[in-house]
Amino acid sequence: MKITYENQWERATLHVDLEIPYRENYQMQMLDKNTVSSLLKITGRGWDGKSRYSFHTKGFISMEKEYARKEMKKEDVEQFTEQLRAAVAEIRDYLLDPDQILLLPEFIFLKDGRYRFCYLPQTDLEGKKSLCVSFHELTEYFIKKLDHRDTEGIFLIYKLHKETFRDSYDLGGILEEYREEASIRREKGQKKKVEVRRGKEEYKDMTGEGEEGEEGNSALSECAVFYAVEEEQEDDIYKEPRDKHEIGQKKKQKNGRIKSIVQRVRTGRWGRWEDLITEMDGQRPNRHL
Repeated sequence: MKITYENQWERATLHVDLEIPYRENYQMQMLDKNTVSSLLKITGRGWDGKSRYSFHTKGFISMEKEYARKEMKKEDVEQFTEQLRAAVAEIRDYLLDPDQILLLPEFIFLKDGRYRFCYLPQTDLEGKKSLCVSFHELTEYFIKKLDHRDTEGIFLIYKLHKETFRDSYDLGGILEEYREEASIRREKGQKKKVEVRRGKEEYKDMTGEGEEGEEGNSALSECAVFYAVEEEQEDDIYKEPRDKHEIGQKKKQKNGRIKSIVQRVRTGRWGRWEDLITEMDGQRPNRHL
C-alpha cells in the first residue's frame, strides 16, 4: 500500500495505490451511488494491473495531525468511540463490511467535531486486519496521546485497551461498564468529601477553634480522616462525674483525644502545622502513630 497526498486550490485528496488489479465490485458501486455520511467520498480507477483509491479530504484534518501537538482528553476518546460505533451501524445498513475501514490515525478525519472514515473496498488486501484488532491497536495510540493528568481518561483508555484484547467484543457494552464504574467513583468521591468536612467540624468542636484559626491552620489536609474513640471512652468522657477524681479523669481523657489529633496533624498524618504550640512540643516531630 502506497499513500500519497495531493493538495490543489479547490480540493485535497488522499491516494491509496495497491499492487492488485482494480475491480468495480458491489462495494464500490454501493459507495458510488450512495452518500454514506460517516465515510469520506471515494473514487477508484485502475491501470497496468494496479488500482488507485482516492479519498476527498478537503476541509478535513486527520487525527494524526489534530493530535500531533496537543493531548487527548477523556471526552475526545469517548466521542470518537461513539461515532465509530455509529459509523459501523450505518455501514452495515448499506451491506458493507466494517472490517474494510482503515482505522489508523492518518486515515481518520475530523471536521467540526464529526469524524469521517476511509473505507477501502478491496477484500484481497494482504495482511488486512479486522476492525476489532485495528481498534485495539488504536487504543495504544490513545495511550500515547492522552493527557495523563486526566484521571477519568486514564480509566477509560485502560478499560478500552484491556477489554478489546480479544478477537471479538461489544464496544457499546464496554462503554456502558466504564460509565457505571465512573458513576461509582464519583459517589465515593462525594462521600469522601463529606467525611473530610465532618472531620473538620468535629475537630473545631473539640478544640474550640474558629473557621480561620492560627496562620497556617486555616484548613486541615484533604487527606484528614478522623476516627472515633471506643464507645467506652465516649461514655466515660460525657457522663456526669460524681466526684473530683472522676472530674480529673474526664479532663485527662478529653485532653488525650485532642493531643492525639494534634499529634497526627503535626507528624504528617493529617498535614504539618509547624507553628502549633502544644504540650506535645517536647516530643519528636516525626514520630508516627
